[in-house]
Amino acid sequence: MCKFLGKRYFVYGDGLSGRAACRAIKAGGGKAKLYSDDRGVFVPPRRSEYDGGIISPGIKPSHAIYEYCRENGIPVMGEPDIGFALADGRKTVGVTGTNGKTTVTRLVAQMTDGIACGNIGYPISTAACDGSDKPLVCELSSFQLHTAKVSPSVAVITNVAPDHIDWHGGFAEYCADKCNIARYMDGGALVIGEDVPLGALDSLETTAEIVYCSTRGYVDGAYIKDGYFMFEGVQVCPLDYLRLKGEHNVKNALCAIAAAMLCGADGDSVRAALSRVSADAHRVEDVGVYCGKRWVDDSKGTNVSASMAAVEATDGRLCLILGGRGKATDFSPLFERLSPRVVAVVAMGETAQAVRDCAVKFGYGSMVTVTDGLKTAVAAANGTDADTVLLSPACASFDEFGSYAERGEKYAQYVKSLK
Repeated sequence: MCKFLGKRYFVYGDGLSGRAACRAIKAGGGKAKLYSDDRGVFVPPRRSEYDGGIISPGIKPSHAIYEYCRENGIPVMGEPDIGFALADGRKTVGVTGTNGKTTVTRLVAQMTDGIACGNIGYPISTAACDGSDKPLVCELSSFQLHTAKVSPSVAVITNVAPDHIDWHGGFAEYCADKCNIARYMDGGALVIGEDVPLGALDSLETTAEIVYCSTRGYVDGAYIKDGYFMFEGVQVCPLDYLRLKGEHNVKNALCAIAAAMLCGADGDSVRAALSRVSADAHRVEDVGVYCGKRWVDDSKGTNVSASMAAVEATDGRLCLILGGRGKATDFSPLFERLSPRVVAVVAMGETAQAVRDCAVKFGYGSMVTVTDGLKTAVAAANGTDADTVLLSPACASFDEFGSYAERGEKYAQYVKSLK
């Protein structure tokens, strides 16, 4: 545990990952100093002789700390770099993608008896210091991958669709950061999910072996054949072993099967994980039946592709609640292919008007009700003739709530208080 002996770092950002990085560096024999903005004002580190600067994932690339590092020749790193350095000798799996990251991370961890960590809320650097030799299965966001230079044993890109464009500056930049999961790999394998468009891999540079996933037929990797999950020509188990609903979860399962088996998982462990996995909280989660309607919480659906998947995974005539804080969100793909089962749309929050404008463009303006927030959106949805109301906002929660989890909890509260 002396990986950082004699090394000096600063950590910018005093959130969960920043504090974890500081502790891990010190546990590894190094020195670390924590800095953060003071009421929105940049606080430069007090000296420039650092071996590296760890920048927290919530800090945008336009922040002054990046210019400070360039001017002083300080290598920029992320908290995952610290964790991967301390995990030397353990198997590591890195999982990224626009959607499905958490599901795949949890599945692979169960299949390999590994530790789920990273963007799910348990810092990689903390997990790496746990004293075990279990594999680390690391969910990695595009924010984390912007600075990280990690080399997992196996990497996974579940899917790619436009998201966080406001943070990255463009879709090409977003894709490039996703591809960073494999850029620094020393061999190993990269699992590519079915919904990764070829153009999203334009910037991919890797020495890893590419392994594919498909629901449509044979590929060199994981695929579906005659109602079975298959991997490299061998039956794994019937599709109905998977407890999770929706085609998107079949695709997630394929990614997990490939990654786990590449890490040495056996068929029994894979089958057991598929048969006992449950949906993530606030991801197409049933709230209950109130006022004659079924209410479904997909508050975790913070981008358009996630909301489209939630619609497909939800039964009945739907009222869809959309909106919140946009991320340069383009709602066109949703309204271009709007399911005929959607009979009403309630738009809320900062993007409510943008939702309505897009609906009008595609001829759905008459079915949209504009509201100012979630509570009034629930009331409006209750007045529609839909059988099921689906909260799947396709937006961040930060116009009204501190997190998607808080938004989902409030949704359930408002639903249960309906008269």
